[in-house]
Amino acid sequence: MTPAGAGAAFLLRPISATTHPLISLSCTGAGAGANHKSHLFRLHRSRRRLLVPRLSLTPAPTSSNNSPPSPPPASPEPPPPPFSRWSPPRAIWRGLSALLLAGQVFHRVLTGRVHRRNLLAQLRRVGPGSAGVSLLTAAFVGMAFTIQFVREFTRLGLHRSVGGVLALALSRELSPVVTAVVAAGRVGSAFAAELGTMQVSEQTDTLRVLGAQPVDYLVVPRVLACVLALPVLTLMSFALGLASSAFLADSIFGVSTSIILESARRALRPWDLISSLLKSQVFGAIIAVVSCAWGVTTHGGAKGVGESTTSAVVVSLVGIFVADFALSCLFFQGAGDSLKYAMG
Repeated sequence: MTPAGAGAAFLLRPISATTHPLISLSCTGAGAGANHKSHLFRLHRSRRRLLVPRLSLTPAPTSSNNSPPSPPPASPEPPPPPFSRWSPPRAIWRGLSALLLAGQVFHRVLTGRVHRRNLLAQLRRVGPGSAGVSLLTAAFVGMAFTIQFVREFTRLGLHRSVGGVLALALSRELSPVVTAVVAAGRVGSAFAAELGTMQVSEQTDTLRVLGAQPVDYLVVPRVLACVLALPVLTLMSFALGLASSAFLADSIFGVSTSIILESARRALRPWDLISSLLKSQVFGAIIAVVSCAWGVTTHGGAKGVGESTTSAVVVSLVGIFVADFALSCLFFQGAGDSLKYAMG
């Protein structure tokens, strides 16, 4: 028999119900006298469906008894304080910095923490370095003031009071104010530019790393130099302004120089010169403190340095004029009789 025939005979071979594991013989009766019925084929009871594991990408649910307790809900963040994100305007911030810097300078001067070498260098810079510009300005301001009123005084026959008016105007107002304006434009701008450049280039931080305080090393000598040098410049400006005014009045309007000087001597009082020196000291402190404060609060590179320099000069000039008004109201109240003595 061929292999194909053997395979077909195997498939067509009758299968016994007693030998096949999945088929059992079912009979409705038993014994020899029972009618033999047809064989019924039934699936074996031991057959069961195979369990196939099911795969799922979602995590299987866990029992509520075995799950860890859920964390409590996060409490909402408290609202920020009302002024936590508010920053004052830059002008107010710089003004407060100037007041704080002035207090630090005053404390260090009282305790003697002054860098003497830097103080001498700044004195040479503020005094002799600014003397030429201050004297030239005072001379022309005195001559311009002389032209304005000497003509009117001579027409009224008050030529003997010309010297007294010149001396009082120069000592009380013109000399200290003009000298302070020149110092603000020349010295104050230099202070602001230098300290601003050192601030943006982090040289002040280097001083702190080396153990030197920038206020002691940079600010205190500059403030003291302005406070000490400006009174001397004011006296020199007063003397040159009065001399140039007397020369112009004698050469153009025919008022004798001796008459002008005698009238000035009679009109002037010691308090006039003292008040001029006090004004110049206050003006010098304003110039130095404002310029240094604007310099050490500079940021923004070269552009910030230029803005700080310009702003320092403007604020210094405004401070000079405001302080001049306040000091004049304080020093010279009521009616005076200085010109009465000037007329002899």
